[in-house]
Amino acid sequence: MKKWHETPAANIGLRASGILLLGIGWLLALRLHNMAMTTGPRDPGALMILLSAATFLGASAGSALLFVGPGLWEAVEVSERWRRLSPPDSNAPFFFESVPEILVEPPTRERTGA
Repeated sequence: MKKWHETPAANIGLRASGILLLGIGWLLALRLHNMAMTTGPRDPGALMILLSAATFLGASAGSALLFVGPGLWEAVEVSERWRRLSPPDSNAPFFFESVPEILVEPPTRERTGA
């Protein structure tokens, strides 16, 4: 069975969504530019900061969807150096199944007033 992102309709839809997000980011950037021209350089309001963040996120996500498209969901091989391996004497699925001894806090000594 084909994965949803491998269909031609999904490819076109993802790339069209990327164009749409880039367009929205462009409109937000224009609005932000107009707001910046009317306020002082040290007076950014919450709306300007929100517009800046939305512009960045829209442009980033739009570029990724437009240029990479369904390739965002491709499986990649992780180098052996970065793989999480279980210890050889354990059947644990993850390396840290329990808290290691070095992370456990040592007992605290109570102070005596002398």
